[in-house]
Amino acid sequence: MSNNNLVSIIIPSYNRAHLIRNTLNSIQKQTYTNWECIVVDDDSTDNSLKVLTDYALNDSRFVALQRPINKVKGANACRNFGLQKARGDYIMFFDSDDLMAPNHLQVKIKALHSDDYHFVVAQSRYLNNEELNKTLVNQYQFTTKDITSINYIRHKINWLTCDTLITSNLAKQVRFNESLMSGQEYNYFCKILLLSENGIFLEEVVTLIRYHKASIRGSLRDSRRKTYLGYFFTYWNTYLEVKDKAPKKARKFLVYRCFRLLGKLPLKERLFERGIINAILIEFGAKGLYYLIKLYSKRIT
Repeated sequence: MSNNNLVSIIIPSYNRAHLIRNTLNSIQKQTYTNWECIVVDDDSTDNSLKVLTDYALNDSRFVALQRPINKVKGANACRNFGLQKARGDYIMFFDSDDLMAPNHLQVKIKALHSDDYHFVVAQSRYLNNEELNKTLVNQYQFTTKDITSINYIRHKINWLTCDTLITSNLAKQVRFNESLMSGQEYNYFCKILLLSENGIFLEEVVTLIRYHKASIRGSLRDSRRKTYLGYFFTYWNTYLEVKDKAPKKARKFLVYRCFRLLGKLPLKERLFERGIINAILIEFGAKGLYYLIKLYSKRIT
């Protein structure tokens, strides 16, 4: 296998000085050595930037950057800035508290080189949550479902951001939605798959992810209201971004999810109600009237 292809690993980081050393060490131990690791600090208040700078001084493959002040705060803006700076033939997004198995990059590169694939998807497991591991195993349903945009949009298949390795030509056609606080990977890969379904799934586990209450995955469980809002904005923003390219079945799925979530939100938070009503009528036609009557009858009672 050739080591000529440069892999750009993009990591957003915020106040992870106590964890990111382990992440960067796992990258340094990769058997595939032709990589650059771009870590974009999101204005951390701990000594994260010093840690990142030290790694960059000792290993030129590490690049320590700060999110530009004119960019909105958040991991999505950091990923987009890192993507803008990436020089690699392949792009990989990783998190600042997760770990790569030593053969992580080698496994993915080998799979991409096995044919003219545009992306590869491997698997992850939690370091510290066996209950969530059971859920995670069940989400990788690639033995029964093909890698298609409709299957991904409708949650028939799923994966995490760190599971993928994408050709630069494909990855750089899409940006993370910087307004989303959750569901950003779902939004991103919906758009990726509408450009190309030419991917391959691997059964190998090459990433260990860390669950903790400070993570988005943990914090969303703290409030049912916040969870509903997070889901709503994920589906609504995704619909707005893909409606001109997505098949009818996918658009209807996204709008119906928005409709169901709208009914769970307080009246004062139904900010996009008129837009949802229009989308329901556009995508469902006469049947959409039934859904609207159902929604408003609940409001009256």
